[in-house]
Amino acid sequence: MSQMEVPDDSGAVRVEADTSAKRALSGVELRLTSEELRQPGVQKLLIDRLYGAEQEIESLKRLRSDFHSTRELLIEAQSAQKRYTSLDALQSTLLGVGCLVLGFLPTVWGRWQEFALVLVAGLGLLGASVQSKRSNK
Repeated sequence: MSQMEVPDDSGAVRVEADTSAKRALSGVELRLTSEELRQPGVQKLLIDRLYGAEQEIESLKRLRSDFHSTRELLIEAQSAQKRYTSLDALQSTLLGVGCLVLGFLPTVWGRWQEFALVLVAGLGLLGASVQSKRSNK
């Protein structure tokens, strides 16, 4: 059996990991000297980072405006849905009452004035319900 080599940790310093860090090198010193800033590679890197940040800002601005326009559309759709639900309940009630009134017709069969009144009321309620359903589509 071969023995595994154990690394020498005698001079190591324990570093606590920062779990809130967003970047891999967040613990590294980021200050640059004037001489380092004059180097073209550093300047290109900084310009690239600036360009990337500007693109992300523009993307977030578009996302914010899209969010607000979508939210407005959602509010309008919810309002229309509430209106439709309320109208549907009213139409169903009209239909139910109209059918109930028409179901009352046999009890007033011999009295023609009451029969005519109940017939007209029942048909009127049914007609209003059907007309309301047609116009609501």
